[in-house]
Order: sequence, then C-alpha cells, then structure tokens
Amino acid sequence: MKLSENLRRIRKENHLSQEQLAEKLGVSRQAVSKWESGQSYPEMDKVLLICKLFDYKMDELMNENVKEVEEIRQSKNNINQYIDEFFDKVTKIVSMLSSMNWRQRLGCLMEQIMVGIVLSCILAILGGIGHSILIGVIHNFPVGVSSFIENILGSIYLILAFVVGITVFLHIFKIRYLDYYEIVKEEKTEDADVSEEPEKLEIEKVLLEKKKEKIVIRDPQHSQSRFLTEMMKVILWGIKFVAFWFACIFAFSLIGFVMLFILSFLFVGTGQVFWGSLCGILGAIVINVVILELFYDFIASRKPKKSRMAISVLAGLVLIGCSIGMILIGLTGFHYEENAEVSYEKEAVFETAMTENLSINRWFREVEFVETDSADVRVVVKHSKYYVADISEENETIFIHYWQDESKIMDAIRENIEDINHRVIKNYYVPSICVYASKENIEKMIQNERNKKEQEEQMESIKLQEAMNEMEIQLLELEQEIDEKDLQIETLTEQVEQFEQERMLEREM
Repeated sequence: MKLSENLRRIRKENHLSQEQLAEKLGVSRQAVSKWESGQSYPEMDKVLLICKLFDYKMDELMNENVKEVEEIRQSKNNINQYIDEFFDKVTKIVSMLSSMNWRQRLGCLMEQIMVGIVLSCILAILGGIGHSILIGVIHNFPVGVSSFIENILGSIYLILAFVVGITVFLHIFKIRYLDYYEIVKEEKTEDADVSEEPEKLEIEKVLLEKKKEKIVIRDPQHSQSRFLTEMMKVILWGIKFVAFWFACIFAFSLIGFVMLFILSFLFVGTGQVFWGSLCGILGAIVINVVILELFYDFIASRKPKKSRMAISVLAGLVLIGCSIGMILIGLTGFHYEENAEVSYEKEAVFETAMTENLSINRWFREVEFVETDSADVRVVVKHSKYYVADISEENETIFIHYWQDESKIMDAIRENIEDINHRVIKNYYVPSICVYASKENIEKMIQNERNKKEQEEQMESIKLQEAMNEMEIQLLELEQEIDEKDLQIETLTEQVEQFEQERMLEREM
C-alpha cells in the first residue's frame, strides 16, 4: 500500500488533479485512480517517469513514506542552508571591513562597543530588579532552599541574558552594516547603457566595481555615524537633564544669598563687619550668577561669553577676599561676656533632704558645688529670661531640665541683634548651676553619681551579653535546622538513586 499512498500524497502536494497527473504520465485518469486505490500497479516505465518528474528514488517511492522522506530532505536542506548563510555572513563581514578605511573601521568598533555597553546596562538593571523581587518572595524560605533557588534562577537568567544580548547585538550589527552594505552593492550594479561599445562597458564595469567596494552605506545620505550621533544626542540630553537639577540647586543658593544680603542690613552697627559681609555676599552672588549662566548656556546649547564670565569670577573672588579681611579686622572690636549678670535674669531653686543615695544627673557638665553648714541640699539654677528651667527629684536623683521659651523667641533675636550691633556677644544659653551642701554631703553625692554610672555600665554590659547569648542560641538553632535539611536532602537523594536503580533493573529484565 506504500505506492498507492505515496502517489496520492505526491499528487496532492504538487496540487495536481488525477487528470493532470494522467496527462503528464501519458495514461488515462482511470489508471491513476486505480493506482491510488491499490487496485493495480503502474508499469515500470511509468514508475521511473514518476521518480524522474518528482525527484524520488524508486525505493523511496515503492517502500517508504514520502512524507518522512520529504521531512528528512527538508531538514538536511535547512541545515545546509543555515551553514551556507553563516559562511555567507562571515564572507560579507570580511568583505565589508576590507572595503572600509581606518576611520570607518574605528567608527564601527566604537559603535559596537557602545551598543554592547547599553545592552549590558539594560540586562544588569533587569537582573537587579528581578533579584530584588526574588529576594522579597523567598526571604521567608529556609536558608538552604532560598540560596538554592536563588542560584538556580540566577544561572538561568545569566544564560538567557547572554543569549538574548548576543542575538540583539548581532541583529543590530546586521541592520546597521550588512544590510546597508548589500544595498550599496545593489545600487552600484545598475545596468549600463547597452548602446555603448562592449569593451568600454567592460572597462566601466570594472572601475565601478572597484569604486563601489569602498562604500559602506549607513543611511540614504551615506552618513557613516548617524546612529552613533543619535546615541550621543541621547547621552547629551541625559547630561543636560542632570545639569538642570544642579542649576536648580544654584538657583536656590542664589535666593539664599539675596536673602542674606537683605538681612545683613540689620547689622549696620557692626561697621567693618557689616561692610565686609556685604562685599562677601555680593561676591558670592556674582559667582553664583556666572555658574547659573554656564549651566544655561550648556542646556540651551549657546556659546558662552568666556571673557565676561572670567572677569565676573575674578571680581567676585576679589570681593570675597576683601570681605574676609574686613570681617577679621572688624571682629577685633568685639568682646565676649561670659556669665554676664544680665544673662541670668531668672533663677530656679530646689531644696531637698540629703539621703543615702542622692545624686545629681549632670546633663550640664558645668556644676558648681558650694560648701555650707546646712544638712539639706539646695540647688539653684540661674538662666536667661528667654529660657525656662525646672528641677525635680526621682529615685534619689536630682534632674535639671532646661529649654527655650517659645513665646520669647523674637525678643531673644532682637536682643541678639542689638548686642551684636554694640559689638557684644553674651552667653544666653548655658545656665549657671550651683549646689549648696555640706562637705560630707557633696562628697557623698559625687560618689553616688560615680556608683550609679558604674551600675549603668554594668547593666549595659549585662544586656549586651544577654543579647549576644540570644544570638548564639538563634545561630545554634539555625545550624540545627540546616543539618536537618541536609539530612533530608541526603535521604531524598538516596531514595532517588535507589528508585533509579530499580528502574534500570526493571528495564534490563
């Protein structure tokens, strides 16, 4: 039945009717119908004619399935076609490179390097995003399982990224160079005027061949660096975007310098310090404006006015230098009043009986102890009217709290400005703390303070040791879990090996 089935399949694959096939073979339609139905067989000369017409061997036609024969033949043809295409591409690349000059080769190399860098960055970013998502999914898994999954998926991604990257890279190279090179070959081999003499035609053809082999077209205008130029434009726009944000920072700094320039008139009374500050701020404004103009010229692709900018920067530096000198000279006329009486216009007083473990929590390091004959302890805190002080006792420890009065902030600022204009700097912030007690009680409070510090250090050391012990216990538990997982994996591996051995024995039997 092989012959009848093969005849029917051959006829249908070649889109022939029984009448058309009968006409090609020189027989009647009924004869072809009987051959396909298996009622009769064709004569030997007809079999040979069928083999010749449709390119089959007699053994293939009589004994084998022509569908399988055609598939095998097509597979061989595809493999041969792929090999031929590969070597054809290699030949075209070599021919293209040989027809380039050194500038064209260098441009091609730089372009491929940039394409490779861009593809690597894209694949690396995608890999980083995928790794972050994967970590978020498997972070609750056991350590061994999560690391196994991470390694497997990481290896798979590396292989896929390599294959995809190479494929995209080669495709870009093909459409950027080989395709255009083929276009040039086709464009430069147009038919010449047939009316010319054959010898002249042949000479012109040879000259045309030599000329066209030196052209590697990149786009319709024969621009070799169009793609590279467009890529550089994208990079330049990215740099301009970053420059815009830096320009915004200098714009805000310009606003700040202008505000300082206006506020500096509050300190007119400082004399040289005021004029020095004014010069320094003006110099900073000039330099800031020049930097902003540079950013604007770069973003707007405008040619900078270098001479004017250089003069402006030099003038700004001169102003800043004069400013520093004038301020230093002016500061020599200032004087600092430490612990001035006017600074301590208020005081808070606290009295308590001396106890066995009484001490002072020194949030303020400067505490003055004054010896008296009293058996009690008296704490006095002198402070500015712009601050509030509170003294309390808790667990045999005296606490001193000190903070700024928010309702008097503006009064404090006005007084500061007035004092600075009079070239005076006063201490408004650090309070004066005095502890009045007998000599024995003072020594006892100091010793109690040391003992409490030692106890606190011991407690912190104990807590740290407890935390380390807990971490060691957790580490031991994790090691035990890992050992258990390893035993489970070994058991499963042994079971799988045993199962495979049993299957091999079954197959052999």
